[in-house]
Amino acid sequence: MKILRKPKLETKTTLYYDKQCPFCSKYASFLKLKENFEITLKDARQNLDEISLICENLNINDGFIVVYKNDCFQGAKALAFLNSAVDKTTLLGKLHFFFRYDNLFSNLLYKLFFILRKIILFILGKNSKI
Repeated sequence: MKILRKPKLETKTTLYYDKQCPFCSKYASFLKLKENFEITLKDARQNLDEISLICENLNINDGFIVVYKNDCFQGAKALAFLNSAVDKTTLLGKLHFFFRYDNLFSNLLYKLFFILRKIILFILGKNSKI
């Protein structure tokens, strides 16, 4: 007797990030979401028109953007959203669980990485403005 199972519903999530930024690229490449989430990674520099249509009130220069269903999250709020979706069995997932991204410390940590991104891109001779 063959048992038929319902396919798992996948929830599509899109992450717009700066592919030229070493921090952003490493984070995006290590990001693994739970099985019921499907993630699409998009280089913000190549998808500016798309970002402005979907998230018209957000500026990609203020931090990476996560789009989930009809909602757009940016910066620390995007990290807080990803915290609920990330696979906790991975190293990055464990870091998400540890930092939680919904408190003052995590918001300050995000700001620190945001500033470091600008410094690293400057050192690499790349424009931090997208």
